[in-house]
Amino acid sequence: MKWTIGILAGVLLAATSCTSALSEAEEKAAMEKGASLAGASFKALSAQLQHAMKEGGPAHAVDFCSLNALSIVDSLSEAHGAQIRRTSDRIRAPHDRPDAEETQYLHAMLEEWKAGATAADLSARAVVHGDSVAYYQPIFINSPACLKCHGTAGENLDASAVAVINERYPDDQATGYAMGDLRGMWSIRWAR
Repeated sequence: MKWTIGILAGVLLAATSCTSALSEAEEKAAMEKGASLAGASFKALSAQLQHAMKEGGPAHAVDFCSLNALSIVDSLSEAHGAQIRRTSDRIRAPHDRPDAEETQYLHAMLEEWKAGATAADLSARAVVHGDSVAYYQPIFINSPACLKCHGTAGENLDASAVAVINERYPDDQATGYAMGDLRGMWSIRWAR
């Protein structure tokens, strides 16, 4: 485990070696801002999805998400002067595919997770890129409601949702999760 964490630290160091360091105060401010933006984004999305779920069940929530999630996140990005995204190694929507840097941080989180890290062990990261700050925060499956659209067929994945997922997302990879699993990460960037 220590050997794996050492390798991961080296990967993260290499990934950030072309960036300048944040001072302690800047890092604290970046972590607070990133957590605040991720929290506000999660709250806005989950409130809308819960409403859609109550209105028409999991199939309606998948349909709602396919039509509205991107515009909700885009409006939050505009309101907060940041680029807010969700990404994963197992994407549902093609626009959520991670870019090169997101892939590095996502894979580092996944490797830590596979090596036995818990949700409490996986912390957010802030990286400075000269004129901007990038913030990466893990996303976990933290509610049984999440599994109605991201769970396992025949167990907790809603059968009516499967039909809509297959129609809206023919290349979907975002099922098969269990409670507490690492689902992906928030990727948030703003001007420094």
